[in-house]
Amino acid sequence: MARVAVIGAGPAGIAAAIQLARSGHEITVFEPGTIGGNLWNAGFVENYPGYPGGITGRNLAGLMEEQFGEWDFTIRNAAVTEIRRTGTGYLVISDKEEEYGGAVVCSGTRPRKAGFPGEEELAMAGLLRYGIAGMRSWPEGGDALVVGGGESSIDLGLSLAEMGLKVTLLHRSDLRGVKQLLGIVAKEENIIALRGKVTGARQHGEKAVVGLETESGKEEKAYDLVLVAVGRESSLPRLVGMDPLNPPPGFRIAGDARHGGLGQTAMAVGDGVRAAMEIGRELGK
Repeated sequence: MARVAVIGAGPAGIAAAIQLARSGHEITVFEPGTIGGNLWNAGFVENYPGYPGGITGRNLAGLMEEQFGEWDFTIRNAAVTEIRRTGTGYLVISDKEEEYGGAVVCSGTRPRKAGFPGEEELAMAGLLRYGIAGMRSWPEGGDALVVGGGESSIDLGLSLAEMGLKVTLLHRSDLRGVKQLLGIVAKEENIIALRGKVTGARQHGEKAVVGLETESGKEEKAYDLVLVAVGRESSLPRLVGMDPLNPPPGFRIAGDARHGGLGQTAMAVGDGVRAAMEIGRELGK
């Protein structure tokens, strides 16, 4: 049986690892963060089959983590920085170098930064985040600014509103999202949609003071939390000796690492299974 490295343990990585293990392969999963990946940031998932009425991202991620734990995987809590093709397989470089017969990269995405002055300083102070993973509660009545007008920013804004925060959803153009989600946010009393942009930010005590340029003019406002959700991009280790668009036998990229910031759990799971089945055939199992 071939040793196969699975890079990342989000929905795609979990699905790939389970499928490969079912085929009898020896699996090592590299995950420096949390099992379940970016799914922990999802507010409510309605398009994942098998859950009538939908399910929260946290609950679905927790169930995936539980199922993942039922398998005898070798878990490496390390980030993979490079994968090299060798004459006999793939050299996976993390905190050490190990060779595997196959590798599937499910390393997901990283958030894009908004790029306004003061963003880094607020993040270091804990006043600015790029997701809600790890946030279990928040003082009732706090003020949050969500920067971004896409579906993920709307979803995150709704999650913050459910935590009791008063949310300002700052968007440059029209809000973008499926009709049902736009309808929900329009009825949410704790969310105000505001067209404009951030001109800069700074810390003042325990608050983030943000410069805003809106249709009403320029002003500064203080917030307890700033959440930036302006998109995500593929997060891949350095690949040496292989073309991601024409992968060699025993190697695949799956999930959001392959497709970018689509952020659809069902797509990631299916893509992980597909990659695992292809690798299994190529490795003769």
